[in-house]
Amino acid sequence: MIDDNTHKGDAGIALIHRRVSQMKHVWHDRTLDAGIDGSIELRDPSTGEMSNQHIFVQSKTGDRFPGETDTKFHFICNDRDVDYWMKAGHNPVILICSRPDTGDAWWAHVQSAFADPTRRATRRIDFDKATQKFTGDLSAKLFALTDPHGAAHTPVADQRPEKLVSNLLPVDFPDVIYSAQASTSAVGAVYAAQRESPYPVRSDFVLSHGRLYAWAPLAGTGLVRSTTTAAREMPVGELLGGSEDERHLFVRLLGAALQHDLRDSCRWNNQRRFIYYAASADLTELRVLSASGRKRLAFKGFYQRKDDPSRKQFYRHAALRWNFIDLAGDWYCQLTPDYYFTSDGYKESPFADEYLRKIKVRERNLAVLGETQLWAGVLRGDTEPSLMDSDETQRLLDFGPLLTFDVDKGIDDKEWQAPSEDDENPDQMALDFDFEDLE
Repeated sequence: MIDDNTHKGDAGIALIHRRVSQMKHVWHDRTLDAGIDGSIELRDPSTGEMSNQHIFVQSKTGDRFPGETDTKFHFICNDRDVDYWMKAGHNPVILICSRPDTGDAWWAHVQSAFADPTRRATRRIDFDKATQKFTGDLSAKLFALTDPHGAAHTPVADQRPEKLVSNLLPVDFPDVIYSAQASTSAVGAVYAAQRESPYPVRSDFVLSHGRLYAWAPLAGTGLVRSTTTAAREMPVGELLGGSEDERHLFVRLLGAALQHDLRDSCRWNNQRRFIYYAASADLTELRVLSASGRKRLAFKGFYQRKDDPSRKQFYRHAALRWNFIDLAGDWYCQLTPDYYFTSDGYKESPFADEYLRKIKVRERNLAVLGETQLWAGVLRGDTEPSLMDSDETQRLLDFGPLLTFDVDKGIDDKEWQAPSEDDENPDQMALDFDFEDLE
């Protein structure tokens, strides 16, 4: 006679077999069960090559497991089974708890769970239902168990269409620039003279070899206070076709135009050599429309200070470094997103470097892509049109969409993640990472 427990046990093995096959690996049953129900032989899904790497599997089924809630449960292992599993040597053993009727299954690496002698004495393995599901493609994590140093499997590209998003923005610029003899060689003096004039302060200028260059006519602006001759109109082509110094001057002018276009929302930090999104007037968070079509965080305060709960511990600003490059006659702005940390929205935090180190260690590809798209949206002006727009607010530079490439091969990003990492949203993690331990 076959009782219900035997039937459920077979159903659990069948569920594991099916999931392993879906991952494109090979399941081997064991006729005699001495604490191991079978093994998974790993196969490279992209090449079909068998790796001769095996993972032993013990299956447990049940309608409900000890301590089960909507998010977790635990399993108390047989003492003899634990001893047997821990003698497996270099072969990893995983315990899979399943509910075949619903198709739910969760897994845990036995040797890791019982590496601590105190933990082993309890014979208890805890399961997180969200992060330990035995479903989907777990190839990278399974390969990592058989060889933690990665020699067993190096991800290779699959034959599949994929779109690669670069950090390059095509840029168009005016056809002419204006130059005049300068009365000073100090950039600060030019700004000071402009502030004393009744005209708006402009930053779309460069001082070079005794001359002042700008993207718009100088007449009727505060820039004329720093010149000694009338401005001369000059085709951009003269710089582009000139010497290396003249092309370098053109790149500097592009950078000045970028800063000028973002003058209302961004600030330049001379020490860090980047621009960063300015704080809101009341220090509330700011989100801006990115090139992806969704709003992303540009400025936000985190955590209350312990000595003054009415103030934030620090503020995080989206920041950007850039480089203008010429590729086969077309000009692009290369975006390198960064972060700036302040104590009050203005003054840099004394812990800025440590905050930056922590977020850079944790953020993944999607977070970097999201920050790149944020700045692409800011530079492109992807905001709702304002009734207040005028000629004075028109931008000097016109940016296109981020350059993309269509390829016929790709690597699943999940294969580059360490097996112990949670399946967090990398983008959200970069926004909400906990820095509270830094004080």
